[in-house]
Amino acid sequence: MPVSWTDRISPREVPFSWARFGHVPLALAGLFWFDPAAWRTYALFTAVLTVVWPFCIVMADGVEIYFLVAWTSAAGAYLLGPMILPIYWVAGFFGFVLIVVLDGSRLLPATGLAAQSARRARGETYDVESVADGDVRHTRALAEHVLRVALAALAARWDVPLIPTAIACEALVVVLIRVVPIPGRMAPEQTTARLAAALGQAMPLATAVLHTTIVCFLLVSARSGGPLGLAAASLSTLVLHFILRRLSDTRLESERQRAALVAMQDELARRERLATIGQTASSVFHQIARHHGAVGMYAHLIARAGEAAPADGLAATVREHAGRIAASVEEANHVIDELLRFGQDRTLHAYPHSLVELVDECVAAAVPRGTASSVRLDVTQRDDMIVPVDKRKLVQVLDNLLDNAIDASPVGGRVEIAVTHDDASAHVAVRDYGSGVPERIRARLFSPFCTTKPDGIGLGLALARELAEAHGGQVRYEPTDPGALFVLDLPLG
Repeated sequence: MPVSWTDRISPREVPFSWARFGHVPLALAGLFWFDPAAWRTYALFTAVLTVVWPFCIVMADGVEIYFLVAWTSAAGAYLLGPMILPIYWVAGFFGFVLIVVLDGSRLLPATGLAAQSARRARGETYDVESVADGDVRHTRALAEHVLRVALAALAARWDVPLIPTAIACEALVVVLIRVVPIPGRMAPEQTTARLAAALGQAMPLATAVLHTTIVCFLLVSARSGGPLGLAAASLSTLVLHFILRRLSDTRLESERQRAALVAMQDELARRERLATIGQTASSVFHQIARHHGAVGMYAHLIARAGEAAPADGLAATVREHAGRIAASVEEANHVIDELLRFGQDRTLHAYPHSLVELVDECVAAAVPRGTASSVRLDVTQRDDMIVPVDKRKLVQVLDNLLDNAIDASPVGGRVEIAVTHDDASAHVAVRDYGSGVPERIRARLFSPFCTTKPDGIGLGLALARELAEAHGGQVRYEPTDPGALFVLDLPLG
């Protein structure tokens, strides 16, 4: 969707979006300490920070760490004093431009908040909450530098050496940042908890120790080699960045694969349980169906005998009870048929078929059911295509979707069916204009025995999903107002 400049600057629906302006007065305040004779040093620091800005490591979900920027700017706070504030701000601007360029060219894809910012700059859809998160983090970084500058100034008055000053200051910064409440998803308390949960309780401490160690390394390099020595040392930490990035990416990929494996195992276990239930139920229900057939036959004979008997009250009662027995047997047989179909073999015998012809056949078969409920069925769109399907099983899917739509429709309502496609998939959408699906059951809508019908057993949608997945497709629910929309997706190839 198009994004206005107002929303880019300060989205109204995002709390604390005003925090994007918090770093501006801090950066401007640092200009009071500008030394014209040191402009080359300032330019060098700005260039180095700009170059390293795009390098970020996602340590855990919601934990993005810009190690190189943090190390170099922290060392700059001890060496340059308050001038680090405008330098950091300017480098952040140019670094962001560099992120957008590198992300757009795919040379270095942006991650996390940086990716959201890059999409925002290009006018693409983005997470509006990322604006506040990024700006709060930017203001927080400048506030940390203010704290370093102030503490370093006090230490200089007492002639404390630079390295011990940096170690003590970094420890105090960690403590104070944890104490001061900071809003948003990037709050230190939240990111530290996420980092500890993902990598262990010792990881936040290890990260702080690594940060302090590298800052001291940069300060020693600056003391021995001047600004150029610090710049070279800062760029050399790119090697450490790539090592950490590689380890982090490997771990995250391993976790994703493990999660996918667990999901596959759960799905396999679910299918095995359902298969076992289906096989057992099939044997039992076949026996029950035989007895139901006998009961239905005797009910029919009793009704016939009642018709031949004299027309009195007893004969009418016999016929009424026999009719009720036959209706109950028919309803029980319908339930048994549903259970038997759910336990059937999922092996496909797929052949190319016209999807529109299959839909037309199913709609024609469903019209009498719709007429009995005063519901009209309309096929509103027909994008015909040939799809490889098992016709008998696909008909079951469509029949279940149409039956549910008819049952959910009010008297005099309508059901709309649309057949469409894109480059990869064919889609059959079935929409009713009933009361919709209650939100409390949407999460388990396709689970067996989940139903909102007083006389249903909840296997129709579960069977539809199983058969659609056997075809390599899916059945999905899309909320709509009024009513409900179910879409069958099938691969074209």
